[in-house]
Amino acid sequence: MTAQRRAHSLRFIALLAVMGPGVACAHGWVGAGGSYYRLTQGYGRFEGVYARGVLGEGSDTIWNWEVDHGRTFGYEQSYGVLGVTQTFAPRWYGYLSLAGSTNSDVVPKDRVDASLSYKALPDKRLVGTVGYTGIRFRDGHDDRSGWVNLTAYLPAHWVATAGHNWTTSDPGAVQAQRSFAAVGYDSSGRTEVTLRYGWGTEAYLPIGANVALVDFRSHTLSVTWRQWLGADWGTDLFAARFASPYYRQIGGSIGVFYHF
Repeated sequence: MTAQRRAHSLRFIALLAVMGPGVACAHGWVGAGGSYYRLTQGYGRFEGVYARGVLGEGSDTIWNWEVDHGRTFGYEQSYGVLGVTQTFAPRWYGYLSLAGSTNSDVVPKDRVDASLSYKALPDKRLVGTVGYTGIRFRDGHDDRSGWVNLTAYLPAHWVATAGHNWTTSDPGAVQAQRSFAAVGYDSSGRTEVTLRYGWGTEAYLPIGANVALVDFRSHTLSVTWRQWLGADWGTDLFAARFASPYYRQIGGSIGVFYHF
């Protein structure tokens, strides 16, 4: 373990110790499912399984986790995420997560995400967020991103979100910028649907050991649909289409969740 990675781990362990007792409510959900994507230009397919969940809904401290196992660009890997959302004040909350993978060359070796959000307007229906993402890959390159999001909670359960991301990738200090816009309908306990469109430039996209696509444009269209089929369970559906000058990708995932 490198000194930098050890420092990240120690900081996160300290965070667990400080914030863990704050989970005053055990409400949350767990889910599992599978994914499948077909790629053009001879890149084959992506396929895998996942398990994920949230603990502490309704409290000041909310934990999220996810574990994925699958095959990407012919490489088999497992990838895990552990994150926490902490409310500091009536209008302020933050998020921190750490992620890592097994021996794959095409998913991040390790990743850290951190953000700070503020609820504006008297009714707190407008939320501004600033964040940072740091990613390292096994081929020796790394990404450092700063980003901003703005989310508006509209009448009748509608939600609108837009954001922008600035990324620098090394070696070479390759610059990339991406934007997204999304609109959703969120009637928790019944139906949640989000349509999202993202566009911009990519810095590095690893597709093999020491092989990467560099500095190109792409766009992504996706839809997420969570449907309750009972009082405490339902289905999760996700479909996405990715397009770039090198290949196109289409597919998605299907799963079930249980809310407790």
